[in-house]
Amino acid sequence: MKKTYVFALASLMLAAVSCSDDDSNSGIVTVTPDPTEEISLNPDDVSGGIIIDNGTQVSGNAPTPTGTLPFSLDETSQSGFQKNGFDITFDAPSNYAGAYIQVQSEDGTTADEYWNVSIPGRSNVVTNEKRKGLFSEQTNRLNDQEIEIDVDFEDNVSAGTFCYLICIYDTDGNISQPVEVCVEVEAWGGNPNLVGTWNYTKRTRNGVTEDTIGAEECDETTVFCANDTELLIEDAYCDTLLSLPITFNADGTYTYVETTNYTNLDYEATRETCTATFETEAEELYSSRGNWAYDEEEGKLTLVEFEYTETVNGDPSTGIEENGYLLFDGKATVTDSLIIEGDYDDDQETYTAEFHFNR
Repeated sequence: MKKTYVFALASLMLAAVSCSDDDSNSGIVTVTPDPTEEISLNPDDVSGGIIIDNGTQVSGNAPTPTGTLPFSLDETSQSGFQKNGFDITFDAPSNYAGAYIQVQSEDGTTADEYWNVSIPGRSNVVTNEKRKGLFSEQTNRLNDQEIEIDVDFEDNVSAGTFCYLICIYDTDGNISQPVEVCVEVEAWGGNPNLVGTWNYTKRTRNGVTEDTIGAEECDETTVFCANDTELLIEDAYCDTLLSLPITFNADGTYTYVETTNYTNLDYEATRETCTATFETEAEELYSSRGNWAYDEEEGKLTLVEFEYTETVNGDPSTGIEENGYLLFDGKATVTDSLIIEGDYDDDQETYTAEFHFNR
């Protein structure tokens, strides 16, 4: 899961969440909160509908805090998504052993059980499996001190609000004081101005246009030839994004199909002759289906993918994400065009990408 190029100008963000006085934006309607997101969910229903790897449900209340184990969270409110759930990320001591999580309602009524979650060590690897396609690099990388608990939902956890108490414990038996976090499970859909089909036009990186629809993008490589010489090939691996329409439906579902032509260097043939030799040009389609949610308060768009198909030269390969894959999470600005913005990490730097779409 989760909680994997992105968009924005503050002045334009206002246009996405309120009616504009400008005649050019007369088609923009006011976005109002979905009342189902304000419904207080039953803590026992939520606790029983949670899925946590390395987690065990235990009857009763979580153990009483002991010792002086420090623990805090950067945020005490967060969004969750149906099926896809949410993540809990925090810094932990070197002798961290696990966490206790107990669901409660906003009025303090706790569930009849708690979760004991043991995490087998730290990792600084990317927490999301990378996808191919336009949004493929949006991932969350943990540092050496961070722990991430991935919480998914069963079908019975609907849009609404609940809270949870979380404390951590170490290998010496110390238990931290609990921290309360409240979650708003987003309803699917939410912004009528997004509904319809949008066609991708370009992507910018830190404000600089990086590629446009129909433009060929190439990477270079150096071939170490069999005759002990080197050959630099500037257009070794080239691809052209031909089209990418994305459709947002009023029921909160989305679909998009990304069509790309590409040509790859035949490395072994080139190595033998020390002359650039290329494979036959190929076509690749990446299609994605899932649900979208719009956070009215933050002007944020989230795409949760449940099914994808990669087709190379007519040979399809389909994948199913039972609990959803967090494909994109970032700001969305809607006027007569659509700009979506997110933060990305390409292993060299973290940068901001904007994706531009027109009707």
